[in-house]
Amino acid sequence: MQQLSHKRLIICLFILLSPLTGCDRATPEAVLENYQYRISNVLDIPNTHNYKLETRPLFPPRRDRILRTTELREGLLDVLKLKDCHLIPLIAERNSSLGKVYAPSQKMRYELQFYHLLRLCRLSLVDSTTDKAFIERLKEIQRIKHKNLPSELWNGVFTSKEIEMNFARDKAPLPLLDNGSSAATFEALRSLIAIIRTPLEEQAWSPPKELPKLESFYETLNKNQSGPKILSALQLVTLHLNIASTTLEEGMAKHPLCFQQKPTRNAKIMKNIFYKYYIGEVQPYLAVVHRNANEWLDLNNHLIDSFREFNLIVPKQLETYQRMVLSKSEQHSLWSNYIRARDKHTKSWQKLLKQCGMMPTK
Repeated sequence: MQQLSHKRLIICLFILLSPLTGCDRATPEAVLENYQYRISNVLDIPNTHNYKLETRPLFPPRRDRILRTTELREGLLDVLKLKDCHLIPLIAERNSSLGKVYAPSQKMRYELQFYHLLRLCRLSLVDSTTDKAFIERLKEIQRIKHKNLPSELWNGVFTSKEIEMNFARDKAPLPLLDNGSSAATFEALRSLIAIIRTPLEEQAWSPPKELPKLESFYETLNKNQSGPKILSALQLVTLHLNIASTTLEEGMAKHPLCFQQKPTRNAKIMKNIFYKYYIGEVQPYLAVVHRNANEWLDLNNHLIDSFREFNLIVPKQLETYQRMVLSKSEQHSLWSNYIRARDKHTKSWQKLLKQCGMMPTK
């Protein structure tokens, strides 16, 4: 009995240590490395690759993202306190101890509400006998606030820590199974875009219906931090697909996999790897990454591009970051690198399987 237990222990240790067992492939890294190991082992190509991801470009520091705005002169603001424009409670809130340390999202909410009430006040005085000097001062306030609004909205989004954390570089990639957190993040971003775009969509706009829930959207972004997980996953699959493609090409060049148009034993093993590990394990994760990255990039590009519709000049550093990391059309962006790696890998497998007539049939 003791001898049997000893043998079982040795078997268990072997299972734990062997990369061929597939005993615990609960992470994307493990699935992809196991896949690569099997290809390398069958094709007799040394698996000496470094699986470390390249460091992504750094999200620009806050000082390079913030846009300056014109402050209202104190005398102009006092004008509003003397008249019934329904702005006194809002101004009092802004001047309170908490108001002076508003988070970017709170400041954005304040500016949207302020501008809306200010516009209503101006419209109500069009046909009134109100002091013309007061109306002129009111027009000046509205002019300043109108000019500031795109920058205030920009600062409300792109100087917030919640957005900044979604471009961090120290997060693990997406898990193998989608837990729904990315979907919640996407919904928060869509709501944020709707708020930003409200002044663009209609002339006589009211505060966005999503505005009362603004802080919950930021809370979701803060809690899930889906951005870095998605970007890391995109880099991870790109790295492994490129390495696996190179291994496939080197293996086909080194040893023939067919003899007289018939598959060798190794060719049959490779076919098994294709179905069991590539189709069965790798492709499902690729689908998760593709779907989430596609949505994430589209939403962030829509968010940034919405500000361009205000004729706002996006800070140069962030414009560069958008091209390198978020763009889906730039030649060397993360997405373009991934698409090339995916297509190259598909072609490598097609080449291998066609050699011996092993291509899947419909």
